[in-house]
Amino acid sequence: MAQVRFRFARNDNRTADNRREALAFGKRGEEMAARYLEDKGYIIIERNYRKGHLEIDLIALDGDELVVVEVKTRSGDAVAEPEEAIGHKKRLSLIRLANQYARSLGRTENIRLDVVAIISNDNGTEFNHIKNAFNVMRF
Repeated sequence: MAQVRFRFARNDNRTADNRREALAFGKRGEEMAARYLEDKGYIIIERNYRKGHLEIDLIALDGDELVVVEVKTRSGDAVAEPEEAIGHKKRLSLIRLANQYARSLGRTENIRLDVVAIISNDNGTEFNHIKNAFNVMRF
């Protein structure tokens, strides 16, 4: 009997150069989001916090409130709103990692999870800051 092998391909047709450009675009978006939040009085305390394969884009203080920030950046020709790209699995990952981070600091107060969605096009850059985008439940 012949052995059948399956090869799973990426779900997109982007080249390595396109992926590098997308990563660089995302990093620029994170930098813009950090400046945007700092201009609003937030204090950025972590950038690209990683634990295993999980990552939080920004961690900030808004007054004495700990805020975990997911940044989504899109070009003007995007089909959907950037914040719509945060699925259930990503939300759970962010919540778990946010709680781990807070415990590591010995912080027990509520954590707020915000989304900063950025759309950049020929007309400029638009920010949509969604405070408390979804509840951070304790796990």
